[in-house]
Amino acid sequence: MQHKLTSLSSAAQSFIVVAACVAAPSVALADVGGVLAWGANWYGQCTIPVAAQSRVTKIVGGDAFTMALKDGAVLAWGQNTGQCNVPTEALSGVSAIGCGFSHALAVKNGAVLAWGLNNLGQCNIPVNAQSGVTAIAGGDHHTVALKNTGAVLAWGSNGNGQCNIPVDAQSGVAAIACGHFHSMALKNGAVLAWGMNYDGQCTIPAAATSDVTAIAGGEKHSIALMNGAVLAWGDNQRGQCTIPDAAKSGVTAIACGGTHTLALKGGVVLAWGDNYSGQCNITAAVNFNMTAIAGGGYHTIALKLPDCDSDGVSNVAEIAAGAADVDQDEIPDSCQFDCNNNNLPDSYEISQGTDHDYNNNNLLDACDIAADPTLDRNLNGILDSYEIAQSPGRDSNLNGILDLVELAAANALLATANGQVATLTSQNAALTAQLNCGDLDGNGEVNGADVGLQLMNYGPCPQ
Repeated sequence: MQHKLTSLSSAAQSFIVVAACVAAPSVALADVGGVLAWGANWYGQCTIPVAAQSRVTKIVGGDAFTMALKDGAVLAWGQNTGQCNVPTEALSGVSAIGCGFSHALAVKNGAVLAWGLNNLGQCNIPVNAQSGVTAIAGGDHHTVALKNTGAVLAWGSNGNGQCNIPVDAQSGVAAIACGHFHSMALKNGAVLAWGMNYDGQCTIPAAATSDVTAIAGGEKHSIALMNGAVLAWGDNQRGQCTIPDAAKSGVTAIACGGTHTLALKGGVVLAWGDNYSGQCNITAAVNFNMTAIAGGGYHTIALKLPDCDSDGVSNVAEIAAGAADVDQDEIPDSCQFDCNNNNLPDSYEISQGTDHDYNNNNLLDACDIAADPTLDRNLNGILDSYEIAQSPGRDSNLNGILDLVELAAANALLATANGQVATLTSQNAALTAQLNCGDLDGNGEVNGADVGLQLMNYGPCPQ
């Protein structure tokens, strides 16, 4: 099987490797307000877990798996030969992530963490990578790290010299990236590259020797960002190095897949090159408010700012423009539940103690009661179920109804019954009096017909 590589990141700090496999059909792209992914999904690499649908700050893509960083914790999904088994150490305090073909990388408190495939030592962390590391990247079966001194470190597969750090990359480096079997660094605005160069991926063009701000590596091609324009060199069999006009200005971030290239411009993802699994397809309906991009083997990953009302303006932008956010959760109040229509999110009122949610359904109890008055039979504004839970003795027959409510109902029923008895007694006396008027129709019986004749012709029978 031919191995392919992909890389990622708006800061060009994590890049990846990919493998050419039988491609699965492209999956539908969904706007989840966090991580988006599209393209090949044969291992679930584009099936976004719930945890990755908000607050994600970094993304990277491996061969057929995806990683994200959320609240300092690493998330991983897709193909798993160990790379998606996130170790306990990587569940907090992580500052950077990266991945290779089938190995995962993280930086925590300056130390490199690595897990997954380790057949060529790509996960064997050298002593000098156990402190002072600021960035991490993965190649096919090798790993590259950047120290806070500006020195590049590398370990793992070195069959093409991708771990032989040139003198120029031993100080002053600002960013790193990896290709399939080549490594890259950015120093003083110039691109450095070493390792496999069969397709010219390490032959730096003159334009990439100054003013470069970001770098990324694909399977056998390299890209750079200079003054908002994308530069590319190396293998171009799939058009991955043929820069579209839209990517020649205004670009803010770049990334590579195996044989496709990505750019971010004005919150919109641009993609070109190999599109065998739909990794370059993204619909205009969701292609806005994007903030970061990454490439996997045959899939593309992006981060998108939440837009709760789907008006094309992100939540953050709406709040900055004056939209109310009383609870400061970066979600406009207008997008949150306000069942009592007082312009305050229910969640905020609950947190402030101005109203209650005793049944924990994220709605004010007052709104629950308004929708179903039987929830508060004693009319005190508190759910009966909560009152019983707090004092079980108030429901002695365990039928879910407060004893005092049942007692009141019983008393009311008794009063009604007593009233009905009194009414019937009065009506019976009146009827008896009417019957005392005799057999008016002469049929030998005194009955209702006689009463009717009396009332119709003579009025009530004299007492």
